[in-house]
Amino acid sequence: MLGKKESSTAASSSQTLNTIIGRGTLFEGVMRVENSVRIDGTFKGELVCSGVLTISQSGEVYAQLEGKEVYLNGVVRGHIHAEKVRLDSQARFVGDVTTSALAISEGAVFHGKCSMESGELAALYEKEFRQEEPARSPEPIKVSSAASR
Repeated sequence: MLGKKESSTAASSSQTLNTIIGRGTLFEGVMRVENSVRIDGTFKGELVCSGVLTISQSGEVYAQLEGKEVYLNGVVRGHIHAEKVRLDSQARFVGDVTTSALAISEGAVFHGKCSMESGELAALYEKEFRQEEPARSPEPIKVSSAASR
């Protein structure tokens, strides 16, 4: 019986919520979590999780966030890097997002920029657009006036 519980827990570990920052709690610093995290309180710093990161309606986050999926329904200022990002109706987000999929519900606030990349598109972007070209001076513009003739 114990063996079965352990193996079923290991099989569903990507779905496990094992870290909660409760309402009224302030955490400042760097946090790395296996599995999923829910923030109901205030978080400042850097958070990396291997599963789902949820910021509830009472959550406030001022941080660099990285997770497999990020769901926002609270206040977030910072940067998000995830495969999937969803802003629910009460979300207030200011910052930058790098993701493959972005969903924004009616009523949510998004102020910032989003880079949507898949592996193939990211490689193409790197090759085509991020190559630095040598600086060159602009060509002088010649202006001729019909009135001066």
